[in-house]
Amino acid sequence: MTNTVEIPDLMIYAMSREITDGNTVLHGVSSPLPVLAMSCARKTHAPDMVYISGAEGVDPQIDRIYPSSFDHRLNRNSVAYFGLHESFDLAQRGELDVMYLGAAQIDVFGNTNLSVIGSIEDPKVQLPGGAASAFLMPITPKVVIWMTRHSTRTFVEEVDFVTGQGYDHRADEHMKNEIVIVSNFGVMNFRNSERKMQIQSYHPGQSVDQIKENTGFGILVAPDVAETPVPDATVVDLINSMDPDNVRQTEFY
Repeated sequence: MTNTVEIPDLMIYAMSREITDGNTVLHGVSSPLPVLAMSCARKTHAPDMVYISGAEGVDPQIDRIYPSSFDHRLNRNSVAYFGLHESFDLAQRGELDVMYLGAAQIDVFGNTNLSVIGSIEDPKVQLPGGAASAFLMPITPKVVIWMTRHSTRTFVEEVDFVTGQGYDHRADEHMKNEIVIVSNFGVMNFRNSERKMQIQSYHPGQSVDQIKENTGFGILVAPDVAETPVPDATVVDLINSMDPDNVRQTEFY
């Protein structure tokens, strides 16, 4: 926690800032932070974004969130229903701009793992799987990965299994597409010639050194690294109004 803004709210605000007005944006399952980030963006700087809910509603009016991001109440006043499977065609046509994905591991080139910890033949932990990650991650112009536990166990030199493809597993035509990571320590991206992870910003109360110490490889530092912008009281009040039950904190347990 910072002196004024809690880490979940910092992350939500940072995630919302990755959306540009007019973008078509998608979130999937188990996504309280993305639901809040997308809702904040639409209620503030991106009123004309197209919101595609994991609950399969298009542009729903979300006044509050619930423990499940597939809760049917998140579809209230939707202008249409859009089956999650249809997101494959949407992305293939180049009509999806931003997608939020989770990961249990992420590595220096942005590969994500949501499949197994350990070897595929004899895994230590069986994870839920990546669903659409393998197809959607390389072809979507911007993928935002949120990680609530930044440590050497989650930020690793090489993932145990590639669920979603980073820059060393992509076709040339997909190298231009962005991966952004928002963790509980800061914001990372791959905007350098090596296409390796770099620190773009550190949250208030955190530091570049702290991020380095909790990353399992030699993470780069962006030349213009700075402190992550802090949401003002209006944005924090908006987040609180949409999450009166503090569902967002469950991602940090």
